[in-house]
Amino acid sequence: MKLDINKVFDLFFVGSWGYPYILFSLWFLVACAGTRLKLHEWTELPKEHYTIPPYAHYLSRFKIALDPGHGGMAHLPDYKRGPTGKREAIMNLNVARFLKEFLQLAGAQVILTRQGDEFVSLQDRVEIAEKAGCDFIISLHHNFSKNPSTNFAAVFYHLYPDYSPLSMDLARNIYFGLVEALHLPQISIEGLLSDKLIYPAGFGLLRRAKIPAILVESSFYSNPREEKRLMDWRYNRREAYGIFLGLARWAAGGIPRAERVEPQKIARNKRRKIVYRLYDGLEERGGRTAGKLLIFAQSVTALIDSMKVPVKLSEDLRYAVFVPDSGLNNGLHFTRLNLQNLYKNHNFPKRDTLIIASPTDSIYFQMISKKLPADTQAVMPVTLSIFDKDGEPVWDGTRVKITVDQGTILADSIHLNQGKTTIYYRAPQDTGTAHIKVQADWYTDSLQINIVPRGQLWVLSGQVVNDSTGAPINGVSIFLDDSLLTQADVNGYFFILKPTPGIHQIKIQTLGYTSKLFEIQIDPLHSLFRNISLQPNLGGILHGETIIIDPDIDTLNTQHFKNSPTWLLARALFDTLRWAGALPVLLSDPAHPLTLQQRIKKVNALPQGWYLKIKYETWDRDSLFVQTTIYPANRVAEQIATAILKAYTEIPKTHGILLQNTDVPEVTLTNKTALELVLRCRTPEIWQRDLIRLFRAIIDFKRQQNQNSIPDSIKN
Repeated sequence: MKLDINKVFDLFFVGSWGYPYILFSLWFLVACAGTRLKLHEWTELPKEHYTIPPYAHYLSRFKIALDPGHGGMAHLPDYKRGPTGKREAIMNLNVARFLKEFLQLAGAQVILTRQGDEFVSLQDRVEIAEKAGCDFIISLHHNFSKNPSTNFAAVFYHLYPDYSPLSMDLARNIYFGLVEALHLPQISIEGLLSDKLIYPAGFGLLRRAKIPAILVESSFYSNPREEKRLMDWRYNRREAYGIFLGLARWAAGGIPRAERVEPQKIARNKRRKIVYRLYDGLEERGGRTAGKLLIFAQSVTALIDSMKVPVKLSEDLRYAVFVPDSGLNNGLHFTRLNLQNLYKNHNFPKRDTLIIASPTDSIYFQMISKKLPADTQAVMPVTLSIFDKDGEPVWDGTRVKITVDQGTILADSIHLNQGKTTIYYRAPQDTGTAHIKVQADWYTDSLQINIVPRGQLWVLSGQVVNDSTGAPINGVSIFLDDSLLTQADVNGYFFILKPTPGIHQIKIQTLGYTSKLFEIQIDPLHSLFRNISLQPNLGGILHGETIIIDPDIDTLNTQHFKNSPTWLLARALFDTLRWAGALPVLLSDPAHPLTLQQRIKKVNALPQGWYLKIKYETWDRDSLFVQTTIYPANRVAEQIATAILKAYTEIPKTHGILLQNTDVPEVTLTNKTALELVLRCRTPEIWQRDLIRLFRAIIDFKRQQNQNSIPDSIKN
């Protein structure tokens, strides 16, 4: 049979039911075309659509600090600005305000470390967050690159991932929230970066924070297109929403916690069993379990004083038990438990104090002489050493009660240090036997002192204190007729047994104070006790001030180093600062010259102070050129540099300049307030010119700092 195509066509397309078929065919073709996947360019931003997702309400239990980076530096033309001069500080603040609004709508409490375009030091930012009781702090920034095409998001954490695991949870969620919100053209390989990649000691804010902290670099304002977008408030809101969603997702995963239930605070047993109750952050809000807590058992780690110890978990994972590997020393210890829940969220880094206070088992007495004259003026120190049954010093908080049946004790309160303390016993007026009775815990012991007639023994003693504050001065040298006889102890007391009778010159001397010289008459029948006050040099303005002096000498040759004018100036400044009561540090010396990296490492290891790099440079003019260099926008360093330049203004033919840049490695890479001082001159004048000016500048800076109460902040 031959098929007639024309008839078939007529049947299907012209027949009585042909038209419905045509319509069906068209619908089918359109429907199929509509299911085809249509891809958009990654960098094409989706339409704005903001909502508070239901899971965001889990943020309501948190108090969050938002730190808009920088601020208050509008007077610096090249500081943190984009290609057309737009300021990062304004971008950061705009994003912080929008983020605050989103978080508050979700029920969270939020504070900003700055409300407007004002300068706030890094230390103050951290203190604002911690004093407000915030759970964590997020520092909001935008990045810079010399390559104008660079543009990606990154979140910085401090040092290493294990430093603060909860900070890593925040960083991870915020990072992906930003990536999804901004659709930037580049994606970082890591996304989460260590601040150690930028500075050896990390960022100042992250380093100082005692609560979880991260620093967000949302995009690059150095990219011309991105700079333009960052000045659009709609784009700022989009960025804030991405961060908000990241935080909401983090909170939705539940935050586990661990509460110590045994012991409460003080343990008498050095190997006391420690018990924690665990929570997964999910079950208590209605999460369903299969009989066990929703945590990863392998994630549970126990630490005592930052050292891991084996931990045992109950069958239902609700309790963790651990015991010290060996007996703990008496005193303060810290315990901590880490864990992750079902969503791999970590608990907040809570350290619990544990005091080991093994009972007192023995008391030892130490005394220069167990004889004292019956003259009511003789004073003698008695050192107590208190031990437990293992022969170890007891806890310093052990309550100690002291009584005497004759004479008096000068100190009312007793403070142990490594189980030791010194009391001061004043002799009575009657001869005989005196007893000092000491009770610690339930243990009691006593010391017997013979009170002898006058003339058999006499004592010259006293206490040296600060004339301004009344505080005792430790380590004061006591000279009798130019012979050093003793030094004052930590409480300012000194004692000389049976000094030669007659009239003598006594000199009281120590660094940071004006020496005192006076006559005394030693009489064997009368002991002497003198209260002596010393006036602090310069009113004590530099007392306790740590200044790190770094003589920049381009040689490791010991002899060249020793003869260098730079070294001579640094050494002279060091000695002068010590005279004033400061605590200067000479970073290197002829016997131990250091390389650049060694100097930076040594500065960063010091717990406090500010850094001054000094250098002479030869120049063939009769004028003097004073150049100071600081890290950009470091207010404290700027004050020091300004004081130095001002101290030199009175010298004819002197020119000064203050540079703010990152060209000096020591200034950029140290974790202290830092500046470089370069003196260009034909001939160095160390003592007649430069030492005087530098010392005066330091005093002027300190006076200004005291007036303004400006904290010693860190630059980076």
